[in-house]
Amino acid sequence: MFILKSLAIQSISKPFLEQKNVMKMNFYKNIYNPKLEDINNIHNTEKLWKKMLGGKKKSLSGKRLSFHPRNNNKKNAVIININPEELRLRLNFLNQKSKIKILKYNSLVHASVESYLRMSKYIGKIISLSDFYFPMFEEKLENYRLPKELKYLAIIESNLNPVAISKAGARGIWQFMPETGKIYNLNINNISDDRNDPIKSTEAACRYLKFLYKKIGNWELVLAAYNAGPGIVDKILQRHNNRKSFWELWEFFPKETQNYIPKFIAINYIMNYYKEHNISIYHSSPYRYKYTETVLIPVKEKISLKFFAYSLNLSYQDLILLNPQYLVDLIPPGNKLRFPKNKIYLFKKNYKN
Repeated sequence: MFILKSLAIQSISKPFLEQKNVMKMNFYKNIYNPKLEDINNIHNTEKLWKKMLGGKKKSLSGKRLSFHPRNNNKKNAVIININPEELRLRLNFLNQKSKIKILKYNSLVHASVESYLRMSKYIGKIISLSDFYFPMFEEKLENYRLPKELKYLAIIESNLNPVAISKAGARGIWQFMPETGKIYNLNINNISDDRNDPIKSTEAACRYLKFLYKKIGNWELVLAAYNAGPGIVDKILQRHNNRKSFWELWEFFPKETQNYIPKFIAINYIMNYYKEHNISIYHSSPYRYKYTETVLIPVKEKISLKFFAYSLNLSYQDLILLNPQYLVDLIPPGNKLRFPKNKIYLFKKNYKN
């Protein structure tokens, strides 16, 4: 209990989102209202990404984002605190519905919840972005018979940024390192990086989580392994084989992993109870199309992304947002492109072969 209290105090003084050391690339900062001349002057996709990712602000908290909150009533101030008993009751309710049964209260979780509540603008934007990603996440998780709550891991890992890069070299919405990515068929070359592909990387994350659960059989330790690596968890379990739960082993994990499970529990709470804390949802999103409104087609001949977008009367930025895996503009045959279903007629008309 002393450890939990002391760390709770420490956690309050240092926001949890800074623990991951992910380079919070401001993916969405410059893509809401980009100047047309800026896009036309960019000669390759890599430069466009740099343009869209511009800025030094962390995560999605840049002030220039053109999000528009649904509720601007100043009287409904965000409630950034919650008493322990109320939080305990709400977590118990969530835990009863949960398939992973780890959504439990302690002072460390409480500190993490209030840390997120102090970032209400960030949470509002994340909820908006989740409208695009979560239906796809849930579909993949269901296909692999995994708990749908695992979709919240992507928020902790990348802020739902498909091109996020960590200092250690992890990349994508699920933050795969190159070696682990290759195991799960996430290929990397000078044309594309599959770790940036939300669909492929979600498939890989599901397979990896499935493997970890089969190996470990405890969801708290599975999440710890996803963060620190299964090797670290194995060593800790071998050295302390009389302890079986994450909280019993908590003091032996790296600091980042010590905070990882509390953050996961906290984001589960926040995403279910943000309305009770008067957190506004931002209805403007860079994604003009829902995942279910898009289709994937094979590339049969070398094609320029710029030309392809032009031929479908589709903005270049929309095409790039739907295909973040590509590092260059010229795409060789054998690859695939995702675009809106309402452009299928133009596609068939312009690409009869």
